[in-house]
This record gives sequence, structure tokens and C-alpha cells, in this order.
Amino acid sequence: MRVAVPKLLLVLVLMLLLTESQADDAVVLVTGSESLVSDVSSLDTRKAYLGIAVPVGGNTLRPFRRGEDERLNLIFLQSVIAMSQKSYERRLLSMMLKFGMPRPVEVDSHEELVERLARNRYGIGYMWKVDADADSRVKIIRVLWQER
Repeated sequence: MRVAVPKLLLVLVLMLLLTESQADDAVVLVTGSESLVSDVSSLDTRKAYLGIAVPVGGNTLRPFRRGEDERLNLIFLQSVIAMSQKSYERRLLSMMLKFGMPRPVEVDSHEELVERLARNRYGIGYMWKVDADADSRVKIIRVLWQER
């Protein structure tokens, strides 16, 4: 019963946040415009953000997380990772302690994400589609979530 109440509250908060959004909201997976990454499956995206090494062209994908946008993170965790924030953090900690797998790097702004993607040719990140469309320094790999 104790577990059900927090989960129910999380679902209610998510529903409230999503009903306030605009009909054209979308979250996209991006990489730097000069990146060598051109396609990443949904499964590989999930693996990378769970700390599992995903090889691409002889290198490993390097995921970057957005820390400052609560709604973006909530949508990303629920739609792509399929976990609550608490479960996700526990999973990352477990992977780090058991296997020494690094956590995705957390960035504090759109600008910091774009700078890191420009420096890492195998870096991936997520952002609002409207922000990605407006920034020529990133390219969209796939749509991760779109409001219907």
C-alpha cells in the first residue's frame, strides 16, 4: 500500500503536467551536427541512459541528461526509460556499484548540452523539438515522445 500511493501521485502529477502542454510538444534525441552518430534505436537509447555501453562505430555512445527542465526529464524517464526518477537513480547507482558503469553526465542548460555534444562525436542528448529545430549545432536522430 505504501508503494501504491507515491506511484499514484507520480501518475497524477504527470497527467497534470501533460494536460498543460501544447499539442505540438515533442522530445527528440539529438547529437552534435558534426557527430558520427546517425541512428540510435529506442532500445539502445534506453541502454545508454541506464549505463550500459552501446557501441557505435568502434566507440561507445555517451549520454547526457538535462537536469534543469523538470517536465522534460519526467517525460523522458516515463516515456523512454519507463521508470520513475527514484527507480532510475537506484538503477544507476546499482550499475555503478556492481559493474563500475559510469552515470550519464547531467548538464544544467540547453547551451551546456550543445557544447558537450559538439565536443563528443558520440554524444547523445534529449531536448524539446522546438529547441532542436532552432539550433543548427545539433541534429535530430529520432523523436522520442510526441504529444497526441
